[in-house]
Amino acid sequence: MILVVTNTEAITLKIDPSVVLATRKYVDDEVLELKLYVDDQMRNHIAAQDPHTQYAQKHNPTFTGEPKAPTPAAGNNTTRIATTAFVQAAITALINGAPATLDTLKEIAAAINNDPKFSTTINNALSGKQPLDETLTNLSGKDVAGLLAYLGLGEGSALPVGVPVPWPSATPPTGWLKCNGAAFSAVEYPKLAKAYPTNKLPDLRGEFIRGWDDGRGIDTGRALLNIQSDDIKKFELKYFGPGGGPGTATVFALQNGVSGIYTTGINQEGGSTTANAFQIPGGLETRPRNIAFNYIVRAA
Repeated sequence: MILVVTNTEAITLKIDPSVVLATRKYVDDEVLELKLYVDDQMRNHIAAQDPHTQYAQKHNPTFTGEPKAPTPAAGNNTTRIATTAFVQAAITALINGAPATLDTLKEIAAAINNDPKFSTTINNALSGKQPLDETLTNLSGKDVAGLLAYLGLGEGSALPVGVPVPWPSATPPTGWLKCNGAAFSAVEYPKLAKAYPTNKLPDLRGEFIRGWDDGRGIDTGRALLNIQSDDIKKFELKYFGPGGGPGTATVFALQNGVSGIYTTGINQEGGSTTANAFQIPGGLETRPRNIAFNYIVRAA
């Protein structure tokens, strides 16, 4: 639009923004700017991980508050949401259906201090159980050293140094000595010297071992490793014989062919005697039944 005037001082130009005309270029530029803005906003909206925070996401939604859902029927095995009511009903059905099994599992869990991995714990414990034929398996094909190691009598035995052990062979295993009263070197066997400070082993050949009294009062006056001679408890034996004349009194009647009890010094009427004594046939000692073993001691 072109206005031609002769006097510019008499003209006041007023423009109404609501009716002002815009050029085609101006409009095209504005439209292009708006399009770029909208495209940018849409691109950011699509790229956003959660563009609508007021809505739950379809993938891995996180609910807040107290969301509710329909409770599936009992036994439903689909991908529907399991409500707390559905879960509680399933647990109740399980308990009512197998009470003995659950009680057993509860007892097992309590027995192992409610270990959350009690199945693994039990399996580990069972894996250490010795099979019925384990002993035969370990003994099969073993040499002497292997047998000693299996019996705990080889080197590295769990028995402390100085403990006497009955051994069924005349030769002790490696690291052991006979209990025959022999002296030993404290330099060679320092641990054994702590058990036997005299550096001399007890002589257990032909001997029984008796527990130390240690103040009990059964075998008083004994020290450790003290030797005690054989003895028999004293007793009193009364005897009576039939009457008879001096020198002819019969005290014991004996059966022919049977070992007798010999007497000496039995008082007879009208004569003096020596002290009474019984001579009973027997051996050289009083002993119980026994089996001979070779006592050995761990030395190292």
